[in-house]
Amino acid sequence: MSSLRTHRDYVKKLAYAIDKDIFASGGLDRKIYVWDVCTLKCLTTNNNTVSTAICEGHKDSIYSMSINAAGTQLVSGGTENFIRLWDPRACTKSGKLKGHTDNVKSLVLSPDGTQLLSGSSDGTVKLWSIGQQRCVATFRNHDQGVWAIAADEAFSKFYSGGREKTLFETDIKTSESVLLLKETGSILDVVCDNSKNLWIGTTETAVNKWQLPSAKQSAHNLDVTKPLLTTPVNTVTGGHGLKKVYTLSDKQHVICTDSEDRSYLFNVLGAKMVKELGKVDIKEEIKGRNKQEYIPNWFTADVKTGMLTIYLDESDCYSAWVCVKDDTAETDNKINYGGLIIQALLQNWVSASVNGDEEIDCRLYGKQCAIPPHTPFALVEGSDGCGRTLFRIRVDETANQNDSRILDDLIPGWVYDLRVKNEMPKFTKIAFYIEPYAEDPAPKSREGRLSANDFLAISKVIEYVGDKILGPQEGPNPPAHEIIIFCNKHRLEPKMDLRTVKHTIWKSGSDLRLMYLVST
Repeated sequence: MSSLRTHRDYVKKLAYAIDKDIFASGGLDRKIYVWDVCTLKCLTTNNNTVSTAICEGHKDSIYSMSINAAGTQLVSGGTENFIRLWDPRACTKSGKLKGHTDNVKSLVLSPDGTQLLSGSSDGTVKLWSIGQQRCVATFRNHDQGVWAIAADEAFSKFYSGGREKTLFETDIKTSESVLLLKETGSILDVVCDNSKNLWIGTTETAVNKWQLPSAKQSAHNLDVTKPLLTTPVNTVTGGHGLKKVYTLSDKQHVICTDSEDRSYLFNVLGAKMVKELGKVDIKEEIKGRNKQEYIPNWFTADVKTGMLTIYLDESDCYSAWVCVKDDTAETDNKINYGGLIIQALLQNWVSASVNGDEEIDCRLYGKQCAIPPHTPFALVEGSDGCGRTLFRIRVDETANQNDSRILDDLIPGWVYDLRVKNEMPKFTKIAFYIEPYAEDPAPKSREGRLSANDFLAISKVIEYVGDKILGPQEGPNPPAHEIIIFCNKHRLEPKMDLRTVKHTIWKSGSDLRLMYLVST
């Protein structure tokens, strides 16, 4: 087995020319590569270097492709809303077909490469003449986007489905259509099996096999609102995708639920699932795991793809500093969650090991952040993954010289400064006052205003009161006393930190106001 790492982003479509034994690949990086199957069969794990032809010209992502059996005609479409024609033998452009008003999601060339069917998110299917490079027919069976098309062997009928879950059979010559079936999810792909069966993949987790009706059965289906087929002849079940995600208060863990309402606990810092929780009351589960603590959001979690995706952005990635107890050290370790994950993702990056310090700062790197080497990550323009993907790679692949050079060119400065220069992100400060306890305190001036790291524990404030405000007790046997800290008349636990007090008890944009009481 061997992996082809030419594309820099997800491959959305493959197109195979069976007579020529070549195939094309295209995707979100806006490039099309043409591969020779015979050459690829000779590749091994150790010998996986191969040259390939490239078709360049797309200005946006590629979502659909098709190639004829002889490998003489290649077509591609995507979010540009039109179709590009290529000669795959020379990887040159041969034309452009305009007519759709939205993303071209599906393309099917006739076996001889003279005709083309296209389906679009604009809700139409179009028939094109490749020789004349014009649209010769438009089919409007769907009210919503058409995402998948398949044709029979004779290219006399086609099957179209999409967002609205219905699949139509249409005669290309007569333009007559029949509602063939209705799936439980939006239709993503359709494959015609020897003009006898259809294999359909949807947004649900199963792939269904449907047996095509005879011509007589289709002709007698007079009710155009009732599907001709009601039950698939076979179903291939799949895994259940994640549907919802909840971030816990410790900002280390998230709980995800899937389409079967089963819940899972994930460790973000470890990039792994910790525990399968099963079918639980999600509100009670979150309530039982959350604590009275406030840690800034340093990541965004998303499950739009059916998998857990974590987004890191310059604006907040380094905002979460915490203190970690270390019994072997005199002082607590200061850990930055975002810094930890950046260090772990790029632990094998060649440039970091060459230019950076050999010893990683203990405040950033620890045993609690060991990421599996197969973990993928991507560099993306914009925030929350909304922009174009620049490069996609696995953690273990950052040790590769070629991939490392690509990272050198694309890695953002805020990541480079931390991983290579080992420049620490700045602490977040909180301003506060500390004064003797009073039931009705007077308004406070700015005199005596203090400032400290937002993760400073209340136990440190107690020490400050004892050392700096009260001072050492005089006499040979000073009386024992306890210092208690209050905020808004709430007694504070020594383990709480300033930011938790400010966000859960003080709840004001003004400077935090603390009071101390000495109990003997």
